[in-house]
Amino acid sequence: MKNSFFFLILFSLTLQASLLTIQNEVVNPVEGSISYCEDVNGDLNFEQLESEKFTPYTQERSVNFGFTKSVYWFKIDLHNLSFLEDTHWWMKIDYPLLESIDIYLLKPDGTLIKYQRLGTSQPFRDRDIGSHYFISELPLKGVVDSTLLLRVKTQSSMQLPISIFSSETLLEDLEQNNFLVGIYYGIFFIVFLYNAVLFIYTRDLNYLRYILFLVSFILWQLSFDGLGIKYFWGDIPWLIEHGSCTFIAFTAFSALYFSRHFLNTPLYTPKVDNIIVVMMFITLVMTGVSSILPYGEVIPINASLASIMPVVLLIAGLSVMRHEYRAARFYVAGWSSFLIATIVFAFNKFDLIPSFYGINNVQQIGSAIEMIFLSLALADRVYLLQREYIEKLNHLNDTLRDKVKGALNEARMKDRLFVQQSRLAAMGEMIEQIAHQWRQPLNTLALINQDMYVKHKLGKCDEACFDKGHESIDEHLQYLSKTIDDFRNFYKSDKSKAPEDVGDLAVEALKLSDVFLKYAKIKTHLNVATTKKVNIAKNEMIQVLMNLIKNAHDAILEKRMSEGEISIRIEDYEESIRISVEDNAGGIDPNILGKVFDIYFTTKDPEHGSGLGLHMSKYIIEESFGGKIWVENVNGGARFIIELPYDKRKTLVSESE
Repeated sequence: MKNSFFFLILFSLTLQASLLTIQNEVVNPVEGSISYCEDVNGDLNFEQLESEKFTPYTQERSVNFGFTKSVYWFKIDLHNLSFLEDTHWWMKIDYPLLESIDIYLLKPDGTLIKYQRLGTSQPFRDRDIGSHYFISELPLKGVVDSTLLLRVKTQSSMQLPISIFSSETLLEDLEQNNFLVGIYYGIFFIVFLYNAVLFIYTRDLNYLRYILFLVSFILWQLSFDGLGIKYFWGDIPWLIEHGSCTFIAFTAFSALYFSRHFLNTPLYTPKVDNIIVVMMFITLVMTGVSSILPYGEVIPINASLASIMPVVLLIAGLSVMRHEYRAARFYVAGWSSFLIATIVFAFNKFDLIPSFYGINNVQQIGSAIEMIFLSLALADRVYLLQREYIEKLNHLNDTLRDKVKGALNEARMKDRLFVQQSRLAAMGEMIEQIAHQWRQPLNTLALINQDMYVKHKLGKCDEACFDKGHESIDEHLQYLSKTIDDFRNFYKSDKSKAPEDVGDLAVEALKLSDVFLKYAKIKTHLNVATTKKVNIAKNEMIQVLMNLIKNAHDAILEKRMSEGEISIRIEDYEESIRISVEDNAGGIDPNILGKVFDIYFTTKDPEHGSGLGLHMSKYIIEESFGGKIWVENVNGGARFIIELPYDKRKTLVSESE
């Protein structure tokens, strides 16, 4: 029962053992043809065997004694091979973990035909054929009957899966085996590349954890089937003695480590997660211990851990599936296939189920299916994460769209407020200009009124005097009325666009600015070199020009220029009209040149500047008219340049703006 338990948990360390029969030039063991003798102390030699009793091995299939410290001698009688005397024979043992195999081929009279020692303790180069199996040539030509004695020593389970082949059938068997091995490791290689690419693409650490598990499992499998000695580490003593057991423990650790993060067991199943954490600690400790202690002392513990681990992870996967974690389905399918394959393989070795085609490789098939399903689980997880990401992105896009729409509406409202504030600021300036414009006519009217009153009292205001005073009063009243009409037209809120002559608008802007320009004794020059029109809103364009004129006026006053000048030039430029407003006030500080159009930016004190004029001018030119505006320092002053396109479609806006 003890041996049965250890054989069951050692799911990756059991291989096929057959019987001795002759079929298609293959000699396999038949019932009773193999007998054995247990050497408990391991001190029996070849000469002492005559006094020892050999017990027939009566099991129908596997030669297997489980874990034992004893050395076993096996005797195989080969009879009646005379009809195959021209055939060259080879013995093959399909268990690469045997430490030492002493081979004695004897004639019936006890004459030694051949002696050879094989096993992992012997250099690989000493093998008759460079195979990961133990293969020895049997010189049986001309020998009808013979006896094959084998002394087997191992720290692993005591197994003897033996077959005897002719040269042709051995070659066929090795070719078939190499083909299957190529497929098996090819699957692992493809899975490795697949997950490596996904890790590079997604940077998801779960793929890196899975690659760690995959690499450790491959190293374990290479050490288990002897391919590691053949192709990779050769006769390195540490890897031969400790490699297989160390890789078993580390594979169990990496499987637990990957599964814990992939299934997120701390969240979904905390109780199982506690078991996984404990097993991770134990397997990590056993990895270090296995690299030091002899194989035979640690393999039972590692085999137990390796057999319990799939069951624990299968339970973890089933527990997580209850939380509708879809990727766990592939995970459970992978571990289920591996666990079922292991049970089927072990049961067959214990004669609990009959043999069928492929039974000897069912464990390898199960592990390959497991790796494929785990890769699918990772891929499905990426799909779910991607779908979740897309859903979140769509939600964020919808939210962002609503926020942008709200922000745009708010910005438009602010722009309207900015325009209104700019107009109110300009209105204050205009009221001051009206006051300047009206002051002289009002004074004149007051004088005329006073003169007429005095002359009337003195009796000197005849009809001619009255008519003259009336005409003078009427003239000044018409001037005052015209001034009101000019400013009222400027403040009309109509923003509809029509083809306008910018030269005429510049004349009107200068006329409206005439009072403060004359008061500051600033000369103006207007040069109109084009007759083309642009599609703009008249009053808004006048406001922009007045803002630029007033800005130049303020700069001249600030610099105390005795001969201030403002020049306006309007000309054709490529597919647009260019308007330049230039002063001679020394220019703008280069440190603030790029900020002059920023909202609320001003170099004036709060009572004389709001920082809205130039910002609104830029908004009107670029947003409403589809043009461009910028400033540069030239000829000892600042020059504001506006370009308005000819194409009416670029400047057309609706009444709702």
